[in-house]
Amino acid sequence: MPISIQPFEDRHREAVAAFNRRLAAAGSTWQFPESPVPGWLAPVEGSATLQEFFVVADERAVRGGYVLQHRGAALRGEEVPLANWYLPISEGLVDPRFATVAPSMLRDVMRRHPESFCLGMNGMDSRLARLAARFGFEPRVLPFFVRIENGGRFAREARYVRKRAVVAWLLDVMAATRFAGFAARFARIALSRAPRLDGIELESVEEFGPWADELWKRVRARYSFVETRDAATLNRVYPPGRARVERLRLVRDGATLGWAVLQSARMSGNPNFGNLHVGRITDCFAAPEDAGAVIRAASDVLARARVDVMISNQSHPAWCAALLANAFFRAPSNFVFAPSPELGKKIRAIDPEGRALHLNRGDGDGPWGYDPRSF
Repeated sequence: MPISIQPFEDRHREAVAAFNRRLAAAGSTWQFPESPVPGWLAPVEGSATLQEFFVVADERAVRGGYVLQHRGAALRGEEVPLANWYLPISEGLVDPRFATVAPSMLRDVMRRHPESFCLGMNGMDSRLARLAARFGFEPRVLPFFVRIENGGRFAREARYVRKRAVVAWLLDVMAATRFAGFAARFARIALSRAPRLDGIELESVEEFGPWADELWKRVRARYSFVETRDAATLNRVYPPGRARVERLRLVRDGATLGWAVLQSARMSGNPNFGNLHVGRITDCFAAPEDAGAVIRAASDVLARARVDVMISNQSHPAWCAALLANAFFRAPSNFVFAPSPELGKKIRAIDPEGRALHLNRGDGDGPWGYDPRSF
């Protein structure tokens, strides 16, 4: 049956709700937003940073949907419009009759925005990553880093490392004998090569101001690819008043050295982190040579919040090195960046090895802790 892809409107509400019910009845946990008005990055006058929802429908029902986030980027300092697509959900997940819906959505993305990308994708081996690769997208993994603060609780609760029975048993023994706590403290001391913060002032701010604009203009050309991080964009992505979001500004000699966005949450039955108190360096920006100071300050703030574990995804070698110098260690990652063929071509022209991209969780589908269905 022929399908059409169109913006989500009020007239689609019931059809989208019915689509979600069919997915749930078939055992899928994926759900598409049931309101056409996003709760996060809704269109507002004067802002080019926004979300759009699209639905795939045939004559009988909605069969899928996806989200486009519009946010600019800088390619070696030159600002360009860009689109990030995510939450592509197809009825083909539960019914093979609709296997063509997902490819149709990807074709629609490429038609609307030839220069686009996807971030996340649940790993290189996921169906979405494989589909994107068939369409010429260029998936690459963004490194993932972990720093253990409470070794005993981590050993008992970190479900993503406890999947094998023998490993879980060994971790329980380490926790019971307090060896896990000792090992975590020793690792932090042994691995730490963090710079001192002498002469640097730290400020916890409620919103991003002109100082963020100045830093953005001064530093953006140091990266081959970086999504727009001026004050107006950042205040849309991390709106003032959002719970569990801390904005940390570093100042040296009256000038902004860099900033970080920190988040923390006490998990409850999380499939990866159990009941751990998890802290995340969600976003950060500075000149590459100042990455170490920013990560040091961010780590100190999260440590004072008494999180059990800290995590961060970063792409740029300077930011990866800064995490390692601050006693993080690299762990397996399922966070994938996949630029479209057109965007990939532009990136390769200025950065053939892709070593100067600045990407992290702040470039994805929203601040951690907010269900995309509520955006």
